[in-house]
Amino acid sequence: MEKRRYHPANLLFGIAKTVRNWIFPLIITIFFNNTDGWGTYAKYFILGMIVLSIASSILRWFTEKYIADERAFHLYSGIFSKSSRTVPYDKIQNVTKHTNLLHRLLRLTAIKFETGSKEKAVEFEVLTKEEASRLEQLTKGNVQEQAPIKDTVISEEDLEDENTVSEQSVPRTEKKTIHFKPTKKELIRASFTSLSFILVVPLLISFVLKFDIFFDWSELRQYLPLLKIWWITTLGVIGIVVVSLLVGMWRVVQKYGNYELASDDTHIYIQTGLLSESAFSIRKDRVQGIEITQPILHRLLGLAKVKLISTGSLDISEETETINSLYPYFSLKQAQAMITEVLPEYQVQLSMEKLEQKVLIYRLLQPSIIWLGVTITLYFWRPELLGYEIKWWIVSLVLLILIEMYRYLNFKHTSYLISEKFFQIKMGAFTTTLFVTKRNKMIEIARNQNPLQRWLHLATIESVNRAKPVIHNKIKDIPASEANRFYEWFHQRTKDVRRQ
Repeated sequence: MEKRRYHPANLLFGIAKTVRNWIFPLIITIFFNNTDGWGTYAKYFILGMIVLSIASSILRWFTEKYIADERAFHLYSGIFSKSSRTVPYDKIQNVTKHTNLLHRLLRLTAIKFETGSKEKAVEFEVLTKEEASRLEQLTKGNVQEQAPIKDTVISEEDLEDENTVSEQSVPRTEKKTIHFKPTKKELIRASFTSLSFILVVPLLISFVLKFDIFFDWSELRQYLPLLKIWWITTLGVIGIVVVSLLVGMWRVVQKYGNYELASDDTHIYIQTGLLSESAFSIRKDRVQGIEITQPILHRLLGLAKVKLISTGSLDISEETETINSLYPYFSLKQAQAMITEVLPEYQVQLSMEKLEQKVLIYRLLQPSIIWLGVTITLYFWRPELLGYEIKWWIVSLVLLILIEMYRYLNFKHTSYLISEKFFQIKMGAFTTTLFVTKRNKMIEIARNQNPLQRWLHLATIESVNRAKPVIHNKIKDIPASEANRFYEWFHQRTKDVRRQ
């Protein structure tokens, strides 16, 4: 198969990126520098860097090529020192696509194939949409060709290979099921729920405070007495509120106006973004776990954020957000129902084991290094606030109450579940996180006890899952018998692992 050059628009995007990175330093050295010394050299240095960067982009386009055959990507790069790299399709963990405004104007897109290993992802910054779809289908076509998996005897080395997980490949159909698309009513409700409109007020205040850097306020100060007229003030407040609501609605609409959650037999698809579009797809058997997060505001509103844990990096560039999360304005019940619908193999259990009551007393009586350090510092320092000396013992008492409250909430929200094939833990004080994973997705566990835990018959367990970065989930102070059961339970994972 003949080697192919990347799309010619790569040159345009490379030049645009270079100009964007250097335009502000260049403007500063040209227009805001009145000296003839280092500023002149800095200006020529920046111009030289721009020329070199553009020349490098042109040379890379001429020398970098790729081949996408039936089995793998073959990447060729290097201006002076040539190198080649082969990435089999069965190593692809997930696919991320992003289409910004410039992409849309040129009817192009960007796509990234994440391997989930230490190797760099296969990334195409500029492609036609047809070519991107062709490459994506090539990586998925390999799934269809896999034969059913038979039971075989395995060795210990096989347990460490992610690709040996017992998940039989199912012939893939083209039919996708759309599970969720937000309606206009749901988007409006989400814009209020997100409270993003509140950000407008501090931004406006910050702008006003810095306004005199660029403009002279002296001519406008004569109109300030008009603010004492009640109807003018009322109109001003109403105007700020309306603008805040519109900005908040726009932030939600431009991010989730085109949102879609869908799946087929083997993959999950997430699409989001109105002006700048992003899309994410992942094989169901590549999902390492599910994370349900509830910040304090979400808990008060009964909402939850659901994230699919993957081994790949999900942001296609520094300009884009990761999009492995489901719609963040689901109620908790909706989120749990959506997980069951999209990933039937994962079961989120509401009934979980709580920590023993003695753990609360053990945690509340533990010394706090933070409280002790702050108390000693305030005792000797005796700072003043607005001319009044701060009573050190009051600050110390308030801090101690906050620390103990945090410990109590953390104890109250901590729970765990070890079922036949699933490990589920919930932790957090003000923000709670529920993590669910399957036994065959865990690559390592740890079990340990400190002397006090040993005396109280408690222990700490930790699980490790593949992700970028690797996810460590630790739960402290569970009964020692449960920690032993967890250790034995994990080593039975050989029942879930097969050779592919």
